[in-house]
Amino acid sequence: MKMIIHIAELKRSFVLLGLCALVTIAGCKADEAKSAGYVDKSVMTQDASIPFQRSWKKPGFDKSKYTKLYVAPVNTAYMLEHTDWQQGIRKANFEKDLAELATYTQDALKKAFRDDPKHRLQVLDAPSTDADVLNLEVAIIEVVPSKVALNAIGYVPFGIGTTVNAIRAVAKDTSTCAFEARFRIASTGEIIATGADREAQQFAPVTVRGLTWYSNAETIVDQWATQFVEIANRKPGETVDDVNTITLKPW
Repeated sequence: MKMIIHIAELKRSFVLLGLCALVTIAGCKADEAKSAGYVDKSVMTQDASIPFQRSWKKPGFDKSKYTKLYVAPVNTAYMLEHTDWQQGIRKANFEKDLAELATYTQDALKKAFRDDPKHRLQVLDAPSTDADVLNLEVAIIEVVPSKVALNAIGYVPFGIGTTVNAIRAVAKDTSTCAFEARFRIASTGEIIATGADREAQQFAPVTVRGLTWYSNAETIVDQWATQFVEIANRKPGETVDDVNTITLKPW
């Protein structure tokens, strides 16, 4: 009986240790990604009212004049140029995987704007040079995929799994994804706003999302899509909050 009590206490200790470490780490946003040159980062600043790490908007720009949006195919050229990233992890399928993530990103952005209850921007299926159209152009500049084998460790008893996730986080064994984006007036080609962000996966006590190569990246993309809509809808002085970096949802 005494040994059983000791084991139960030890398990509770693992749970508390894991949760404490997890909560401590979860407040940390990923560091900024190295500039890819897709946007001019020299004019961008850190704006506390925007959830992205860097952003810029043309002074005096009146977004109310624009009612339509075209989401361009997502640029992956920067990723494809970095051949050192391809070493080891599914090298043969690298381009296929990245193309699928690019398509997922474009579709997620279109869906987020189409599902917006305010319906401020009509999403177009094809480019247009009409005077009321904005183009959203996004480049995925970094993806660090989840490590399937290590994420599978999460399927151990709750306390130990939580502790393992916390240890993995300390070791920076997390999925990350980074983008650079720009809004352009379709009729003139003028860039009127830019943004850049890098996010790490949400941490969960036990996660099934990490059991596919890009599932954590897709979750990050979905969060960005929601934020783009909120930024497009926000009124002067309003703040768009960043996403939580911890979740209790396993999917």
